[in-house]
Amino acid sequence: MTRSGRPPVYFHIGAPKTGTTFLQYVLSKNRARLRADGVLYPGTALSHFWASQDLRESAFGGHPDPHVPGSWDRLVREIRSWSGPAVIDHESFGKARSEVIDRALGDLDFAEVHIVYTARDLARQIPAIWQERIKNRSTQTYAEFLAAVQAGRRDGGPSGRYFWATYGMPRLLARWSRGLPADRVHIVTVPPPGSEPLLLWRRFAELIGIDPAAYDTDVERSNTSLGAAEAAVLRRFNEAIAELDVPWPAYAAVFKQWLAPTLSTRPGDRIELPQAIFDWVVDWSQEAVAELSAAGYDVVGDLAELVPDTRPEGTNPDEVPAEDRADAAVAGMVGLASIVMESSVAEAAVRRAQRGFLTRQLEEMSRRSRMLGRLRELWRQRRGVPPADRAPLPVGESARHW
Repeated sequence: MTRSGRPPVYFHIGAPKTGTTFLQYVLSKNRARLRADGVLYPGTALSHFWASQDLRESAFGGHPDPHVPGSWDRLVREIRSWSGPAVIDHESFGKARSEVIDRALGDLDFAEVHIVYTARDLARQIPAIWQERIKNRSTQTYAEFLAAVQAGRRDGGPSGRYFWATYGMPRLLARWSRGLPADRVHIVTVPPPGSEPLLLWRRFAELIGIDPAAYDTDVERSNTSLGAAEAAVLRRFNEAIAELDVPWPAYAAVFKQWLAPTLSTRPGDRIELPQAIFDWVVDWSQEAVAELSAAGYDVVGDLAELVPDTRPEGTNPDEVPAEDRADAAVAGMVGLASIVMESSVAEAAVRRAQRGFLTRQLEEMSRRSRMLGRLRELWRQRRGVPPADRAPLPVGESARHW
């Protein structure tokens, strides 16, 4: 219980591509242990994602999911019935509009809400965000995306609005912190490359008041990024199927959740950030850190980690050589073949083939049986043995004849 007398709710609102999936997997795997330790991670694996869509009245990929309606209220009811700390966790909450935030905080007025935002430097974020959008069926080139990000929230079109609504930290946190003391807004910085792998988990766990060493962190490291060639091929594929009516659940199941992780394991160049964009990001980040520091928010980690000092090198995905794109395309076809072989369609085809094989085997056995019958009659005729249907052998005689 807090000094206010109300139980704390740690509301983790983002941002995407900041280790959020890993944190969610750890929390989900340890749900029972957390509960035993007095901390509620409500719902089931997808409850927080559905609740975010319900609260924001959105449909991911344009697909209305039947699990979504009422899911926010169900999550709130479960938290209300709990007397201790609770955690709400999904990265898509962050881009909520002001009126949606007001509703969320109003629904949670029985608790002491703490806003938690995991943040990573934009030099690493920008390439990761573009390829993630490609995995979500975008056809936008890398150059178009970079131009939209630089153009800003007002002039960058849908991509610019999405980017700054989700990653523009000073404005985003000002939107979420209205009416909240600054010490209840927490920025958890993502450690730089080369840091101890579980440092982000330790920072997050200590923030919500649990011992990070007491929980099982052996979970799949999912949602890894595509390389430059793989992202380029998937973007071209998205263009090619744009006129087809591919339902989002089908695309997500095959290409985002199965094929993309397979392609992400291929060795190859990562996605670079052009030097001019990197220089611009450094300037923006320094200004953003100054604003965040002045706001007085609680920082778990170091705001200096949000100012990049190394430009991500690799290949521009708009300029991947044809040979590399061809190799990635072949790898994609191999991946699709494995998907097909494990799909219900392939299984049905295998079952049909197996049934046909068994039928042929039975027919062959029947044919051989008829041949054996004819041979048996010929043998009997030559030995002078009466036909079986007219003169049955005495008991025991069959052993001597066969």
